[in-house]
Amino acid sequence: MKQLAESRELSNKIVFINLYADMDYFLKRFPNIPYSAVMVLYCAVWAFFCAGFAYFLILSQADFEATGTRTVFVFSFLFYLVVAELLILAEHGALGFKATERKFSVLNENIKGGHISPDISTKALKEIFYSLSRRPIDGAQIGFTHSSLVILFSIITECLVSHGMVVNVAIIFFSGAIVILMLTVFIFFFVQYFVSFSLKECRTLLRQRGEEVKEPQYRFNKLGTKLNLSLSIPIFTVLITSLTFRIDLNVLIFVLISLVMTVSISRMLSFSIYQVFSEVKNFAKELPKGKKISFSTGSMDPEIITLSTNLDKAALEVYTAKKKVEKSSRELGKRVDELEKWYQSTVDREMEMVKLKKEIVTLKAEIEK
Repeated sequence: MKQLAESRELSNKIVFINLYADMDYFLKRFPNIPYSAVMVLYCAVWAFFCAGFAYFLILSQADFEATGTRTVFVFSFLFYLVVAELLILAEHGALGFKATERKFSVLNENIKGGHISPDISTKALKEIFYSLSRRPIDGAQIGFTHSSLVILFSIITECLVSHGMVVNVAIIFFSGAIVILMLTVFIFFFVQYFVSFSLKECRTLLRQRGEEVKEPQYRFNKLGTKLNLSLSIPIFTVLITSLTFRIDLNVLIFVLISLVMTVSISRMLSFSIYQVFSEVKNFAKELPKGKKISFSTGSMDPEIITLSTNLDKAALEVYTAKKKVEKSSRELGKRVDELEKWYQSTVDREMEMVKLKKEIVTLKAEIEK
C-alpha cells in the first residue's frame, strides 16, 4: 500500500513536471511569441476539445433529419468557433497582431521567455503584478463570453433555418451550457497555474525593491470557491442531461440522491481543507510573539501531518534562536555596562590627574616667588 501511494505521488509529480516543462519549453523555444498568446494557445486547444464534445453531442441527439439542417449546423458551428478563436488570439497579440489592450501588452512587452526583465521600472512591475492577478478571472470571462456567442449564433442560425424547431434549439442550448461551464472552469484554473510562475517572480522583484503592493482579493480565488467550481461540472452536467434527454424516473431519482450525497461529501472535504489553512494562519500570527508554541492538527492526511511536524520544528527553532539572541543581548548589555563604568572611572582619573598637574604648577610658581 505504501509503495502504491508513493507510486501515485510520483506519477502526479511527473504529470506536473511534464506540464511545466512543456510550457517552459514553449516559452523559451519561441521567445518571440507574446506571453499572453502562449497562454491563449493552450486554452484554445481545450476550447476545441470542448467544442468537439458539444459538436458530437448535439449531432447525436438533435433531430436534424426532420428539418434538413444538419449540413447548415455542421458548417455554421465550425465557422463561428474558428472566428471566435481567431478573435481571441488576435486580441492577445497572436497571428502577428499587437495586443489590443494595455493589460495584455504590458505582459507581452516585459515578459520574455517566461521571465520578467529585472531592469524594468517599478511602475511597469506593478502593472504586470495587477495584470497577472486579474488574468484567471479575465480569461474565464473571455472564454465564457466567446463560447456563449458561438452557441447563441448557432441557436439563431438553427431557428432561422428550421423555422424555430424547439427540440433542436433546446439540445443545442443545453449541450452548449455544459461545454461553456467546462471551458470556463478549465480556463480559470489553467490560467491561474500558467501565470503563477511569473507572479512569483514579480512578487520577489517588488519585495527586493522594498515595494509593497495590495494583494487583490477575488472571491473566485478562494479555495472553497475553487472546490465548488470543480464540483459544479459533474452536477451541472447530470442535471442538464436529465432535462435534455429521456431518462427513467427511477434513474433520475437515483441520480439526484447521488448528487446530494456528492455535495455533502465535498462540503466536508472543503471544510477540512479550509480548517487546516485556518490553523496555519492562526499559527503564523502567534509565531512572531516570541512565545513557545507548537503546531498540531486533527487531520489524518499524511501530507498535513508532515506539514504539522515541519511547522512544529520550525517554531521550536525560532523560539530557540530567539532565546539565544535574548541571552546574547543580555550578556552584551552587561559587557556594555562594564565598559561604561570602566570608561567613566578612567575619565574621572584623568580629570583628577589634570587637576593635580594644575595644582603642582601653581605651587611651583608660588615657591619660586
